[in-house]
Formats: sequence, C-alpha cells, structure tokens
Amino acid sequence: MLTPFHVVVVCALALPALASAGDRVGPETCKACHPAAYARWRAGPHARARESLPEKSRDDRRCLSCHAPDAAEGISGVSCEACHGPGALYAASYVMRDPELSRALGLVDPGERSCAACHTDSTPSLERFDAKRKLPLIEHWVDERKEH
Repeated sequence: MLTPFHVVVVCALALPALASAGDRVGPETCKACHPAAYARWRAGPHARARESLPEKSRDDRRCLSCHAPDAAEGISGVSCEACHGPGALYAASYVMRDPELSRALGLVDPGERSCAACHTDSTPSLERFDAKRKLPLIEHWVDERKEH
C-alpha cells in the first residue's frame, strides 16, 4: 500500500524526470544487483533474439520492433527493460528494495499478456506460442526469490 510518504517520494522523483521517463539503463546495470537473473537471461533466447533473425532481416525495423526493441539505444536482443519497462526511474537500489515504489516508478511484472505483444498468431514461427510452456524457459528470477 502506498503511504503518503511514498506518494511524496514518487512525485519528487518522477516529476523532474518525466522528460526522460523512457530512458533505458541497459542490462549491465540490472546485472549489478541481479547477477543470477542476468546470467539466465544472457543464456536464454531473448538475449540472442536479433541473432536468431536471418542476416538480411537483422536491420529491418519491422523485425527489430520485437527482436531488438531497444536497438536505437545500442541494446541488442530483447533486454530486461523490453519486458520490465525503462529503468531510469526505478533502477536505484533503494527504490528496488521497495516493491510498491519500484512499480510506481515503472517496474513492470511481465506475464502472458506482455509476451503477446510480440508472440502473436501472425508472428513467423514454426509453432504456436504457448505461454504456459514457454514462460518457464525464460524464468530468471528464481534465485533472487529464494533469497528474499
């Protein structure tokens, strides 16, 4: 539950930063606090999504919107922030320690609905996307959950 203190903090942090609310911090920033999640992501399909495209499609904007949505920021593949939202406002460790504050500042808990933005019936694929089967393949938060 957001307390009045949280509201004041959110306003103090968010209002001056609205102009840069879309800022990405990059996966290396996430790695500093989430090394196990980073390692699982790095070894998974999202980190290599751009490379999974045929060579001729790796710079095609239509493909990059899903295979490398943050390419303009120099981030290849589907990075942390492609699913969890731009981290400029929530990446600070004191913000991440407070689940309500981090979500208020833009941290997204992705799920099946988020996946559907790219994994659609019209997406070229060998098989239909089954979230219940695929989500466990990219699970990367298991170790951190055990620690908390």
